Amino acid sequence: MRFPIDEIWIDDDAADEALTSEIIRRIPAAEVISGADVQRRRRELDLDPDPLSRGKRILRLVRHKGAFVKPCPGTPNHVCCDLEILHIGQGCPMDCRYCALQVYFNRPAIEVFVNVDDLVASLARHLKTDSRPFHRICTGEFTDSLALDPVTGLAPRLVEFFARVENACLEIKTKTDAIEPLLDLDPRGRVVLSFSVNPREIADTEDRRAAPIGRRLAAAARGQKKGYRVGFHFDPIIPVQGWEVAYDRAVDEIFRTVDPSSVAWISLGVLRFAPQLKEAVRARFGSVSYFHDAFQRGLDGKCRLHADRRIGIYRRIADRIRDHSADARIYLCMESAHVWKEALGLAMDSDEALAAYLNAAVP
Repeated sequence: MRFPIDEIWIDDDAADEALTSEIIRRIPAAEVISGADVQRRRRELDLDPDPLSRGKRILRLVRHKGAFVKPCPGTPNHVCCDLEILHIGQGCPMDCRYCALQVYFNRPAIEVFVNVDDLVASLARHLKTDSRPFHRICTGEFTDSLALDPVTGLAPRLVEFFARVENACLEIKTKTDAIEPLLDLDPRGRVVLSFSVNPREIADTEDRRAAPIGRRLAAAARGQKKGYRVGFHFDPIIPVQGWEVAYDRAVDEIFRTVDPSSVAWISLGVLRFAPQLKEAVRARFGSVSYFHDAFQRGLDGKCRLHADRRIGIYRRIADRIRDHSADARIYLCMESAHVWKEALGLAMDSDEALAAYLNAAVP
């Protein structure tokens, strides 16, 4: 496995799940902890000087007892896209310096939900009973969609599931290039392989432990040749000095590598963050310069750059994308109708309008 795991913690009610045995078999070097020792280790982890760093080398195997399909958290007073999250676990073995998960959860160990039969059954029920005509579902909101797949084997099962349904698509969002187990499957147009991207000079320093950008783009090209639609997420956009040229090069590299006709969507989102993230980043990594830009508290309580500056950034990157693909389906993440209109020239004034715009990308 690419990401080293030192310990596997097993909750009592997860011990008899088939995936628990598989994960233990696939990581033979890891120490297996169960019973009362799990709580003892958890207390020790909470006292660690940097529990998040140590927690990225620990898998906690749990049975998820809540809803498996949840609405995207979105943000108040902004246009949201009606994405639904398939909750497969939480936490990530990568360690991107800007990652919001550093303050989103209070449990530093990576949690894997091992009751996958319950997950699939819950998903099937949701697609049959929910009233919306079409569902865009993503596994990469609270964890990376593929980082742990070498030990869980979940993604191929989900691809096969979505290939059989007519009223939904699956977005597999990742910063890895671990798509090989998916290439012998037929997604039947129902699966989008999406890659979080940034210019190389930013990704090389900020996307710690992620696959280099060149490998992510090469994976996208391999995927589209096997029938997958592909997506790209410039999120967060970090406007460091010289960002204009850097993001021009990043867009150019995407379109040198992939066929524009297979690109489902490209999202843009300038860095925004909960105020406590800045302090968490400082404690773990020292002073990170871009967190000290001219941020101000937005309507959603997050720290954002001024709207006029964001509009200029979006307009510049969107124009470069449209130079390569005039019909590219570009969308903004967590922005107002005003920013949509000024940046992209699109009247996107409701969640329903944005959902319809993105649903149209899936045949």
